[in-house]
Amino acid sequence: MIQLLFVNETKTPVDPKLFKSILKRVPKVEGPLAYKDVELLLTDDATIHALNKQYRGKDKPTDVLSFSMEDPVHLGQLVISVDRARQQAKDIGQSLEEELQFLFTHGTLHLLGYDHEEPEEEKVMLAKAYALLERKSP
Repeated sequence: MIQLLFVNETKTPVDPKLFKSILKRVPKVEGPLAYKDVELLLTDDATIHALNKQYRGKDKPTDVLSFSMEDPVHLGQLVISVDRARQQAKDIGQSLEEELQFLFTHGTLHLLGYDHEEPEEEKVMLAKAYALLERKSP
């Protein structure tokens, strides 16, 4: 199983088990993987805003960033804004934990090479996300 290297620099308590449960399901959905770990940083809007500007040239906060490590051992790094996740969860009527799990899954799929630029890609990526989350597709 891929190990989770977890850092929460927010004041919001978040149980890493939320993300470990998803990592356990990755081999069932994707097949065996050689990666040993993935890094996850939970942060705030200000920090993710700075990272989004620095690495993507976008001068605004976002919900999740994925950084591939180009490494056969480390899947990559994910950064999630708990501020943004909290607002999005409120907007769509789900719990913060559910939104954090969705963002983690979305970022992990990007690290595994999935994208959603084209409608067909988005359909595939969403189906994978729902499988990893063990949720029914809408």
